[in-house]
Parts: sequence; structure tokens; C-alpha cells
Amino acid sequence: MNSLFGSHRPACRLLIPVVCTLMLAACAQKPQPQPVVKKPEPKPAPPPPSLVIRNMHPAAPEKHGVVAAHIDFVNGTPNTLEYVMFKTTAYTADGKLVRAKKTGRENAWLRVAGPFAPGESSGDKRWDKVWQNSKLSCFRIEGAELIDVNGVVEYFEADRIKLMPELASKGDCDGNS
Repeated sequence: MNSLFGSHRPACRLLIPVVCTLMLAACAQKPQPQPVVKKPEPKPAPPPPSLVIRNMHPAAPEKHGVVAAHIDFVNGTPNTLEYVMFKTTAYTADGKLVRAKKTGRENAWLRVAGPFAPGESSGDKRWDKVWQNSKLSCFRIEGAELIDVNGVVEYFEADRIKLMPELASKGDCDGNS
């Protein structure tokens, strides 16, 4: 049988490497799929403010430079608030920190009892003898701890406390306004 057609072995030995080379060349030239570009997820809407500050200011210094604080706010939460505690920091006009009179700490905590229904204004609330410095010019709210009527306690940083435009336009209360 081999004498009529000859041997197929040398042809197979040559054919296998040629086919493999062609297949590899075809794979190398095959266009690679483009990476799928994902659209960035839309940023979630910022949460609504927990409190809206309608007015805030230090009172005029009294005897021995004792200063009171005034804050008028609106409850921006969906819950009725039992207590609100503001974390405040006060400064002189040239930016010097004024420590709390009672504790000597950098921050004075101002607590007011409610209840304050959702959307309800507190009216002008006053805290006496908060600071002692006749040159105190302003204070800012660093955050607030809210306790609702169910006893749920939440702390909100200043970014969740909105100042009314007339307050926000006054600038930062740190002597650099």
C-alpha cells in the first residue's frame, strides 16, 4: 500500500506546524474587544439639613465680659425633637478662640428642651453666661446632637446644619472673614 501512494508521514509532519502557525497568527490579529466604559453612578442627592439656623449671635457683653448666646432654628428632621444640643466655638474679631466660661474648653455645648415638631421654629433661645470675653464677636455651630421623643440620639456635623442666606453671607467666624 505504501508503494502506490507513498508515505503520508512527511506531509503530516509539515502540515501540523503550518496549521498551528496559521491559527496562532489568526488569534493574534483578531481584534480585541474594547473595554466597556461604565458611566459614573450619579451622586446621591445630599441629605436634607437636620436643622435650619434662622438667626444666631452673641449678646452684648455684660458685667465682667460675660456673654450669652442666641440661636433661632427650625427642626428639619421628620421627627419631633425633645432636646437639641449645639456644639459651638466662639472667637474674637481678630480670630482668637474664646473658651467656654464654665468648662474652660474650646467648645461650649448649648442645650435646649423641646418638643420641636418637624418644621417648627424654636424662636429666639438664649443661653446665659456661656463665654467670658468682652471682645467676643461671633460664634459658629460645629454640630448638633438631636434627641427625638422616642429617645433616638443622632449627632450631625455642621454640613447637615443649614444657615439662612443672611447668616451664611457673613462668612466664617474665625477672624478670617
